Amino acid sequence: MKRYSFWIFLGLLSGFLWGVNNVLYAAGYTAGMATGSRTFVDAALLFPLACTAVNDSSAAAALLIAHGRSGKWHHMTQQLRKKGSRYLCLAALLGGPVGQFTYCLGIIWAGAAYALAFSALYPVVGCLLAAWFLHQRITMRMWIGIVLAVGGAVLTGFEPPEGVPATLPLGIATACTAAVCWGSEIVLAVKGMECEISPESAITLRECISGSVLMLLVLLVLPGQPVMAELISKPEVLKFFVLASVSAGVSYFLWYAVNHTIGCARGMAANTTYVIWGVLLQVFFTEIGITPAILVGCVLVFLGVVLVSWE
Repeated sequence: MKRYSFWIFLGLLSGFLWGVNNVLYAAGYTAGMATGSRTFVDAALLFPLACTAVNDSSAAAALLIAHGRSGKWHHMTQQLRKKGSRYLCLAALLGGPVGQFTYCLGIIWAGAAYALAFSALYPVVGCLLAAWFLHQRITMRMWIGIVLAVGGAVLTGFEPPEGVPATLPLGIATACTAAVCWGSEIVLAVKGMECEISPESAITLRECISGSVLMLLVLLVLPGQPVMAELISKPEVLKFFVLASVSAGVSYFLWYAVNHTIGCARGMAANTTYVIWGVLLQVFFTEIGITPAILVGCVLVFLGVVLVSWE
């Protein structure tokens, strides 16, 4: 029982660190957007992708340095030669470049509110895939908890837009694609780690692949060179993403480890508490108030996590 409680605690810690990452990421994004005028595509696509590329690349660098300092380079390279690394590579591509790119398209075509609401369905996708692909048992109580947690996450971040864009169906489709990508990522990662690959090695490979592909996407495929150059040249903006990347690296490592140990339903439910932590951190460090919708959403997330995690 103590060991199970310990892993639930680590899952909650993963959610807390992801909440910290979101707050730091938002602070960096806001500071970067305030430094100059941008076109709509720059603001909604190129700048977020550039920020994410810096975030994942910095996380990869931090993890590689940590492996080097601990003398685990050889051990990591030996593990990543195993068959399970193929699942990890696919997980990295789906969760990083593809998921982030489709999420940004969802923002462009449907607006941030709809993109957030539909992409937040990723735990439902993850649980369905875990039950089918990993043969993990998910009880009715756990399903109810997942639905409550997802509903709370949607309610917390959703603000209905004033107008309905003509590209709304496309935006909803791409946001749902992002949810499928993020839900698939953790299931594929768990499958890969079943082949005796440690969570440390798995998350290092994930961040290296995601950061590299995102950098190539921004710099070579899309016209994002000016945006990236501006972002890197501003230390007052870049510092937020470097700090966010450290938080993200530890959060992802714990997320992988917890899902691998106690199952995807419990791991994703515990991680969903990032919504609560993010709200508390923003209230504490900014002037944002708690609306009734945010309060109800946080309560639903909490109840959902309790239902899923209860032994």
